[in-house]
Amino acid sequence: MRRTLALGLAGAVLVFAAAAHATIRPQYGMSRVVLGMTKAQVRARLGSPIGSGGGRFFYARVWVGFRLGRVVEVTTTRSTERTASGVGVDSSESEVRRSYPSVVCAPSGGFRRCRLGSGRPGTRATDFLIGHGRVLQVTVQLLPK
Repeated sequence: MRRTLALGLAGAVLVFAAAAHATIRPQYGMSRVVLGMTKAQVRARLGSPIGSGGGRFFYARVWVGFRLGRVVEVTTTRSTERTASGVGVDSSESEVRRSYPSVVCAPSGGFRRCRLGSGRPGTRATDFLIGHGRVLQVTVQLLPK
């Protein structure tokens, strides 16, 4: 009885710990960057980028896109970044679908894209780019109007 209780408690701690360390917040942000931040705020959070150009800051396996000086896109290929439900790079398409029943998946330029959000101009969206059945990158973005 004590052993079962201890195992149950340990499992609960792991679930809460995973949720507490989730870094991808669909339609909001990831990698400690939130949509709408300024360039100065991004630098304060992530430090100096390793590169920049085309309206983007580049960090190790993360890039941040700007429009009118504000964050409109954050993309990662880091497998350590996960949503609260555990979805991220290297997750399967079925895991994405199971975690987000409203996601819409379709072919996109030789890959598959599973999108959370309506996709309407001016709205927020989270895209899971999938190749060979696995998530390759995750993007949280504000779609252009």
